[in-house]
This record gives sequence, structure tokens and C-alpha cells, in this order.
Amino acid sequence: MNDRARGWLMGATKALGFLFALNVFFVAIKLLGAFKNLGSGYGEVLIQDLAQNPLMGLLVGILVTSIIQSSSTTTSITVGLVAAGVLGDDPVIALKLAIPIIMGANIGTSITATLVSLGQASERAEFGRAFAAAVAHDAFNWFTVLVLLPIQVATNFLGHGALFMARALQGMGGLKFTSPLKYLVDPQAKLVNGWFHDAPGLVQFVVVLALAFIFFNASTWLAKRVRDDKRTAVFVFLFSVAVAGIATFVSRFAEYVFDSTTAIFLVGLGLLFVALASIVGIMRSVVLDRVQRVFDAYIFRTGLRALLLGTVLTALVQSSSVTTSLVVPLAGAGLLSLRQILPYTMGANVGTTITAILAALSLGELTGVAVAFAHLLFNICGIAIFWPLQRVPLWAAEKMGQLATRHPAWPVIIVLVAYLGLPIAAVILSR
Repeated sequence: MNDRARGWLMGATKALGFLFALNVFFVAIKLLGAFKNLGSGYGEVLIQDLAQNPLMGLLVGILVTSIIQSSSTTTSITVGLVAAGVLGDDPVIALKLAIPIIMGANIGTSITATLVSLGQASERAEFGRAFAAAVAHDAFNWFTVLVLLPIQVATNFLGHGALFMARALQGMGGLKFTSPLKYLVDPQAKLVNGWFHDAPGLVQFVVVLALAFIFFNASTWLAKRVRDDKRTAVFVFLFSVAVAGIATFVSRFAEYVFDSTTAIFLVGLGLLFVALASIVGIMRSVVLDRVQRVFDAYIFRTGLRALLLGTVLTALVQSSSVTTSLVVPLAGAGLLSLRQILPYTMGANVGTTITAILAALSLGELTGVAVAFAHLLFNICGIAIFWPLQRVPLWAAEKMGQLATRHPAWPVIIVLVAYLGLPIAAVILSR
């Protein structure tokens, strides 16, 4: 075999390997939503009970979306509850209660990209870039909420605008669109789900394996710190507290820990890290400068082009989690910059509203359609404000990336506090 044929064969092998790794990545993202069915019913109860307070509505939107890993699902639940009159018969009041939940859903959906960035934690420089790329989406959402939520509470401008759009399209219904990605990913995800639902032994093995993996990795990290730093009392104490906390949680909630849903989520997390390692490895083996030139010259040449790409791609796959997570390893490998990624994530925010709009139009109920349009208006307003002020979310993302580079544990702590700890504490105290 001559060098040219060998080169073609190697290129074809890498291309097939990349496509396979990408397929595993999509399946992993699907499996990370294992709590979707479990969380939907709980999410409906939370929304009904706590939506009366705008701040609580925001936190509930963050919490529910973080658990079920889908802003489209949270938005669709809200659309259904509003259409059923759960939040009141007056459409103006119902919209005013529902919109903070939608804002929270926008923030909560960023957790998937953050989890994806953890797959590159072993390389500090790459991890800093990847985490910054994940946080760029989150920073844009947080700043948009900080600016628009007070105005929305005072004026309900999003509700009035959405009602106007809904009345203009009143009478349309029965529209349905299915993501082509479902035909590829869903059968594989269902196969994995089937392995666990009727196999308690496999569930126990996966959960114990995950716990052992966490323990031994933490022990290795502690051993390195002991070797490099004689002041180990604090580290030993924190390590002991963490192990005691995990052991107590496992013993106290064993029926939830050793559950098929938990096992499926852990498998999804493992597949995600494997897929990311493969994608980054293949990217490195290719001439990175050539790939970067393609991105710069065509795909992400301008901010507007990146915005349109994020919008169209997310509308097609009906998941902003997938499209935003897809660029995180590319940022980690140095192929994309934050300035290229931010407009793309803005477009993903717009594209993800398509699912809820179609769901609302299929119901044909005026207020439900208005909720979906309020989500669209919220994202458009955010883009209108921060497109000329991109330096604000970019600055925040860069600082968070630098923090992740210096202290890799901080991103995990921030995620646990911002996405889960704070909302859960607020829900418990309010109830």
C-alpha cells in the first residue's frame, strides 16, 4: 500500500471514528436526561405551588431544568399548565407568573454544557477554555435575566407583547415537527434504558462502580497533595467530610441511589467523557490549524453567521443542550474562541423556543401560545441588549475560565450551588 492510499485510509478511519464518537456523545446527552420523566411530575407540582412569587418562579425554572436537563420540557410543562388554567384564568396574570419560570429554564439548560466541560478537567489549559465556553452561555442568560426580570415584574412587557403575537396567529394549530436526531439517537438510548430497567444487579454494579471510581480518584488527588504539601490537616478533614456525606446519603436514600434512573444517568456521564476524549483526540491528530481556518473562514466567520447557525441547528435537533455542548470540546481544543461561541449560543437560545411554540400551536390555546412567544421575545430582547455589549458576558466567562484553570474544583462547587443548592434551599424554606 502506497503512502497516498495509506493516508486516505487513515483519513477515512479518523472520519468514521469521529462520527462514531459524535454519535456516542449524542446518546450520552440523551441519557443524561434520565430524570426527565421522573422530574416532570415533580416540576409541575413545584410550578403550581411556587409560581406566585417571581423570584421563586425563576429558581423553580432553574431547578426543574437542571434536574430534567431540558429547557424545552420545562417550557412545554409551563405551556401546558397555563393552557389548562392552573396559573389562573386571566391570560395577563398567568403570563406574568409563567415568564420568570421560562427565564429560569434558560439558565438551567446551561448545566449540560458545564458537565461536558468537566470531561476536559485533566488538562488545565483545555479545561479553562472549555469551562469558559460553557459559562459564556450561562453568563449571557444570567445578565439577561438580571436586566429584564425587574422590568418584566414592573410592566409585564413580555406578556403583553406575547399576547399580541398569539392573537395575531390565533387559529393556527396542529403543527408538528420531529427532530431528525431522534431517529438516530432514541433507539440507542432506549436500548440502554432497557438493559437497566429489568436488571437490578446491573444497576447496583454501575452505582457501586461509580462510587468506587470517585473514591479512588479523590484518594489519588489527596495522596498527591500530601506528597506536595505538608499542611494536610485541612485536606484530610474535607476529604473525610465528603466521604462521610456521600456514605450517609447512600445509606439514607439507598432506594433512590440504587435505582435504574441513577444508573442510566451515570452511564450517560461516563459515555459523555469517553466521547469527549475521543473527539478531542481525533481533533488533535488532524491538522488543527487547517480545521481552525475552516471555522474562521466559513462556519464562524461573522457573529451573525454564528447566530444563524446556532438558531437553525437548535431548531433542527430541538435541544439547545446538544448544540451548545457540541462547541465546548472545540473551544477546549482551541479551535473556537469565546467571541465566536457567544453569538452561536445566543442563536441556540432562539432555536430552542421552536419546540415550545410548536407544542403550544398544537394545543391551540391562546395563553399557552403566548407563553411560548414570551420565551422567544425574552431571548430576542437579550440579544438586542447584549449583542452590542458582548464584552460583559465575555468578561465574566473569561474570569470563570481563569478560575477553573487555577482551581479545578471551583466549577463543580459553583454548579452545585447555583443550579441545585440555592434553588433547593429556597424551595425548602418557602414550603
